[in-house]
Amino acid sequence: MSVDPVDRLHRDAVVVDCHSDVLCDVARRRAAGEHGVLERLHLPRWREGGVDVVVAALYVEEEHKPDRALRRAVTMLGAGLDDVSEGEGVVLCRSGEQFDRAIERGQVALVLGIEGGECVQDGVESLRVFAELGVRVLGLTWNQRNLLAEGIGEERANGGLTELGRAMVAEANRLGILLDVSHLSVKSFWDLIEASRSPVIASHSNAKALCAHRRNLDDDQIRAVADTGGFVGVNAVAEFLDDDPERASIERLLDHIDHIVGLIGPERVALGPDFVDFMRAGAGAWSSGISGTTGPNGFATITDLPNVTAGLARRGYDETAIRGILGGNARKMLRAALT
Repeated sequence: MSVDPVDRLHRDAVVVDCHSDVLCDVARRRAAGEHGVLERLHLPRWREGGVDVVVAALYVEEEHKPDRALRRAVTMLGAGLDDVSEGEGVVLCRSGEQFDRAIERGQVALVLGIEGGECVQDGVESLRVFAELGVRVLGLTWNQRNLLAEGIGEERANGGLTELGRAMVAEANRLGILLDVSHLSVKSFWDLIEASRSPVIASHSNAKALCAHRRNLDDDQIRAVADTGGFVGVNAVAEFLDDDPERASIERLLDHIDHIVGLIGPERVALGPDFVDFMRAGAGAWSSGISGTTGPNGFATITDLPNVTAGLARRGYDETAIRGILGGNARKMLRAALT
């Protein structure tokens, strides 16, 4: 039986999901008494989607902020560590050697990130501890303001990085942690671009020129990320793709990729779907997204990633560009951060 060349390309490429909230699902299920969550539920879906690397965010839910943020992040990380230890298909990578070996062996390589700095805002010492535990990506805020910076949900305050936030940027640079701008306010974004001495990334953001959602980046911001040596990971959540989420489709996602590639080239573009696949209680069906939001038609869950490859090929991207967007570009930066 002949194998479709586009499918073969997808399966042969290293595919990186630059932002996943999967650890929220792991922590919730383990607290309810489940075991082997990653191996039993998520790994088969990553396999179906051809995923090789997942940047797993320590996202502290709002009910734990700010006072219990550190405790919740540690609990979530502990749940993740316990769950990884119960199987062999997923590896938490703290070094470049572990990262390379996991990919070579066909395992899924998990790289830890922090989404929202409440869990480290007691001081830079907290970040050093998380770095020792494997964290290699740091988003200073989620949508709210914290002691480090203004989040995008506080836009009217027009605030930027605090002095502690600037110290955290310097420490992240020293530790080799990638700084992620995806949830920063516009002022915080530009403060971070000015303060960082290392490449920054937007792990899960789209083009504001195509969708005016506050979480998306304008063209100047996109260029600024690329100018640092970083990348933009395109987000698959419908409300970030089109001003009318009902019209969101995989073609619209490809439009965002086209637009961003036109600004900064394919070597600075990646994929940050922003999915956490979870089983709805009693429904027997999978859903994806943030608090029940979903991806576009044609890319509803992480299992649909091969459709992105097919779409890029349809639009005339060559093999080198497709491999880079699927994961090659992000892989290089993550590997460097893990060294």
